[in-house]
Amino acid sequence: MHGLWSFLLCFYGILVDIFSVCERPVKLHADDLNREQYLGRWLFIAAASSSRASLETFTSTDSTAFSMTQSDRPERLQLQAAIRLKSGHCFHKSWVYLLKEQSPDLFTEGRPLMRTELFSGKCPDCIIVQETDQDYQRILLYSRVLHPAEDCISDFKNKASCLDMDEFLLIPRTQGACEFQES
Repeated sequence: MHGLWSFLLCFYGILVDIFSVCERPVKLHADDLNREQYLGRWLFIAAASSSRASLETFTSTDSTAFSMTQSDRPERLQLQAAIRLKSGHCFHKSWVYLLKEQSPDLFTEGRPLMRTELFSGKCPDCIIVQETDQDYQRILLYSRVLHPAEDCISDFKNKASCLDMDEFLLIPRTQGACEFQES
């Protein structure tokens, strides 16, 4: 009887996988990226996680623009953020992503436990980034356009749900973007 029960559970799991409409994001290997395609300006659109606490840092944000540039060393990408809070105030952050040979992930300088993975999205002007640190795991949607098509956001929500990330936060983007500081 135990063997039959195990077989039925296994068969059920296979059927669920076959008929599941869940489409997990396709991972991009950081070491193989066409960097020119991903350099430049990106806008923060949405975030998702399995816990509300993982998104708390973004709840006071109205909009964020990012600028990704290649540093003078090929294994380093410089990222600048111009963040506008809902209060209207702007602040700026910058950090360095490290590309390690043979690694599919990006690493953040000064944060040895943080791992950043890149995924393709349904829309050509979007990218999905998964951040994992000791206290959280979340995925973030970035776009080249301020208001991507609704099906791009729906695709992101579906991919988040497939990763068991049902807490969703859409960044309002109602105020003008902050300007980047000169380096």
